[in-house]
Amino acid sequence: MAKQVTIKDIAIMSGVSAGTVDRILHNRGNVSEASRAAVEKVLMKTGYRYNIHTSAISLKKAYKIVIAIPTAIPGEYWGMIQKGIEHALEEYSDIKLDCEFSYYNQFDIYSCRSSFASIADRNPNAVIIGATFASETTVLCNKLDENGIPYVFVDAVICDTHPSATYSSDQDACGRIVGRLLNLFTPKDTELAVFGSRRIGNERANNSMKRMSGLKGYFEELAPYRVIKESKISVLDPEESRKNILGFLERNPLVKGIAVLNSRGYILADILAAQGIRDVKIITFDMTRNNVRCIENGSISAIICQRPKLQGFFAVKALIRVLLYNIEEKNMHHLMPADIIIKENLPIYQEIYNE
Repeated sequence: MAKQVTIKDIAIMSGVSAGTVDRILHNRGNVSEASRAAVEKVLMKTGYRYNIHTSAISLKKAYKIVIAIPTAIPGEYWGMIQKGIEHALEEYSDIKLDCEFSYYNQFDIYSCRSSFASIADRNPNAVIIGATFASETTVLCNKLDENGIPYVFVDAVICDTHPSATYSSDQDACGRIVGRLLNLFTPKDTELAVFGSRRIGNERANNSMKRMSGLKGYFEELAPYRVIKESKISVLDPEESRKNILGFLERNPLVKGIAVLNSRGYILADILAAQGIRDVKIITFDMTRNNVRCIENGSISAIICQRPKLQGFFAVKALIRVLLYNIEEKNMHHLMPADIIIKENLPIYQEIYNE
């Protein structure tokens, strides 16, 4: 019955006009309390749910959404988020959504700053933000708030902002999971290391800092005897990474477990494999094409994944609810799963991620 009843049916059963029902459904005001009570009683009785496609067609309005995310490379993490966004656009193709991408280099704060600065000039109705750098994101969000433009975060939660919704894993918990896995995978008398990415600018990535905090918190509480050292890799300069990684391991021969706190674990794994180094366990993030290859050949021991395609899909869906129906999420922060993927369960997750 919930799928068959129409606005006209609701109006007849409530004793009001179809226009009144439409105003109540879309929270547009100018409705008497008596009419609202009558309509809500019928809605509850029938279990009516408006059809998002039909409502969008009737509105006949185009919405511009700007998507500000790091450069989306197919097979990499942000490429999968973009794939989820594109899936949602296909799913809701009856709605007139004009999407523009504003890419930036996630390893360059100045690239992010430039990308974000141009967004307000595009006059968007809404924005999806991949928030790598907290300070740059806060500046953008303040501008959007001033102009009454709703926005949704993917992959991050930034303090002192007011998104309509966020989709991200609990990054502190992810760091603790990595810490536990390193502790399980390596002998207790060996040392551990954490590698981040070298970035242009004076700010570390928001998620990497939270993951580092969680990882350190795990060892401080449950394994304070483990020695943890820190270093960096350069995504932009492979030769520099090779020299730094091999030099680090030469200076720290007791390191037998390494956490790479972003999706570029394969860089370190490939360098170690080329040198015939097989006794160092590597744990990294995200089921990218290269990380999957390294899981298959054993050079990476485990990956933590955060369902990026679903993040992208849900972000678009949340903005549709805000733009068309002015419906704010009751639970603004949506925690995505933190899947632990190893060689044995990789085929299962490949099937899930390829849906």
